[in-house]
Amino acid sequence: MMSGADKSKPFMLIVDSNIDDRFQTSMLLQQFGYSIFATSSAEKALAIIEATPPLAVFADAVEISRAILAGTKKKTEMSDIPLILMSTAPNSALEGRARRGEFAGFLRKPIDAEKLYRTIESAIIKGPRRKIRIATSVRANVSGELGMAEGLVTVLSENGMFFRILDPYAIHSRLTINVEVKGRPMTLEAEVVYSCNFDEGPFKEPGMGLKFVKIKQEDQASIKAFILEEIAKNIIR
Repeated sequence: MMSGADKSKPFMLIVDSNIDDRFQTSMLLQQFGYSIFATSSAEKALAIIEATPPLAVFADAVEISRAILAGTKKKTEMSDIPLILMSTAPNSALEGRARRGEFAGFLRKPIDAEKLYRTIESAIIKGPRRKIRIATSVRANVSGELGMAEGLVTVLSENGMFFRILDPYAIHSRLTINVEVKGRPMTLEAEVVYSCNFDEGPFKEPGMGLKFVKIKQEDQASIKAFILEEIAKNIIR
């Protein structure tokens, strides 16, 4: 089952014979902003992995996961793909193997959003830490050398945001952001890392990508809590 994934782009692979669990995991990962390819077959999963390696594999912790683990270990180029096992029941043996690093993680189904968040942070995201982001529609204003402007935060993470505005500020501009998240007014400092103008094309949203350069720990915690709440409420149980 293809869930909005283009295998020419980075994607997550879900392998689960239970269609309801497969759907729920797919929905949750899509809420975190990932493209998804899902299948019920270990054989199909291994063919996908060999052809186009995914960012990670989420597999039900039964024969499917054993087959995938055995298959990926046979090929050196596939062995470093993170494997996260999922189970409806506790399994101390598998959890212990995950802690020892035999695979990337172990999650109980139905999957908890925050535990998945932590698993992705520790096992999947490599290099400079990139926080999970979600689509939003939060009003905010920014101010800098060119004065103040109002706009909409359309993407939000703990590290930054995309601020929708018709006339974005120049790259490397330092801005002050005033925004309210979870009823908490925040004043943040950010830098413009990229921008898109209105006339760049019909599929380009005008605005600018902002990286936070000064944010209080409690504000960052509120943003994280907001992200998790937004994800949880959009998942059908």
